[in-house]
Amino acid sequence: MARLNLIRLLTFSFLVSLALLSPLPLRAAQPPRVFAFYYAWFDEQTWTPDHVADIPSETYVSRDPNAIARHIDQASSAGIDSFVVSWLGPGNPTDERFKMMLDIAGGKGFSATIDFEANKYGSRDSLINALIYVRDNLEPHGAFARVNGKPILFFWRQQVRSVDDWAEIRRVVDPNHDQIWIAEGVNVAYQRVFDGHHLYSIAWSPDVNFTLNDWAKRVRRAGADKFWVATVMPGYDDTRTTRADKFARTRNNGEFYRATWNAAIATRPDMVVITSFNEWVEGSMIEPSVTYGNLYLDLTREYAAQFKNSPPPSSEEKNALAATATPRPTRTPTLTPTVRATNAPTLTPTRGPSLTPTATPIEFAAYRTTEVLRVRAGPATTFEMLGKLPRGFVLDVLARSEDSKWLAIAYPDFGSLGWVSAEFVTPQTGLQQFPVESSLLGDLPNRPTPTPFEYEPPIWY
Repeated sequence: MARLNLIRLLTFSFLVSLALLSPLPLRAAQPPRVFAFYYAWFDEQTWTPDHVADIPSETYVSRDPNAIARHIDQASSAGIDSFVVSWLGPGNPTDERFKMMLDIAGGKGFSATIDFEANKYGSRDSLINALIYVRDNLEPHGAFARVNGKPILFFWRQQVRSVDDWAEIRRVVDPNHDQIWIAEGVNVAYQRVFDGHHLYSIAWSPDVNFTLNDWAKRVRRAGADKFWVATVMPGYDDTRTTRADKFARTRNNGEFYRATWNAAIATRPDMVVITSFNEWVEGSMIEPSVTYGNLYLDLTREYAAQFKNSPPPSSEEKNALAATATPRPTRTPTLTPTVRATNAPTLTPTRGPSLTPTATPIEFAAYRTTEVLRVRAGPATTFEMLGKLPRGFVLDVLARSEDSKWLAIAYPDFGSLGWVSAEFVTPQTGLQQFPVESSLLGDLPNRPTPTPFEYEPPIWY
């Protein structure tokens, strides 16, 4: 018996040693995730025709935990894994409501992360302190959204700071890249610091198939390790705001939503993000409403399941997808003007233009305004003024006029295209690196400048 026990002990020791010497298997990548942007700034004054084009099936105030619980149940039942909550900083009401959401989500097998609004911080130190607060106070919660074990953060308007600024910010906040940072907008140069990219809106697109495929390739050219987060939307209608470039993209009883889902899935994204669960002021919500009932939750359930049954591509496949070519679209978007928009510029929206990328990456964010600078609809002072940029603003330069006197930029208000005079931009060198985009002029009316519109974000507490 003693001899038998000795044999068993030696056998067990051998197996343990073999296991220790063998390489540990890599943890399998997390299944595809569906996120949805969520807003927690609605109150009793929100649900009026002056603010929103439709209203929820059940109106609510964002401070109500019962409303948050209901939204989590609705989203989860539709295949949404996580909310991306617009977050305006420590101590803001959105901070307290996000903490409430985490507590509720934790008991329902749901998760949430923040959409970090980078344009809310005047100094780099204040921005760093806010991100450290997120890291130390919010991320440890078990319901904070994670991808492959890492907390994931979305960023809004990261282009208010240069890529080099963000490199220093991340060195301080997340030097080991223990987090996943997702950038937005129309400048993939930020992928030198960030881990992935999404477009907040695609309602401006004349061809969502082309747009999503084009941006999937841009992100993948930035690196096979980058996350491509494809955007889907039911429609858009911000005509009740005071924005100069307000417009509406019709829903067509769910057809536009179906089109964006099909286009997104075709790009084989790492993740999908819905714009949005409840952005009522911009009319992009899928939350049950008086007009549409549960239509958009039902569609989400159908397409989320389809997406999750299609795993994202490997690194080799991403490289192959990045190299494929797609012809440029020629169709124009179907936009719905409204009576409320008659005083605004009647431009064909060109939000987030799909410009052909150059072979060599350009550090677009190196260009800044030297003065308070007007943004115009075209490359001349006779074009409509869309807004103003402050001195020292970091520009996302996309293209130039043929004489290099005007620069086409990703206009910071909601991703639209604008033009600024190169005379008031620094540095004055290197402008020839940008492509000439005279084709952008075709749809822009040359008319006198109207009275400018001032806009403040519609936030109610």
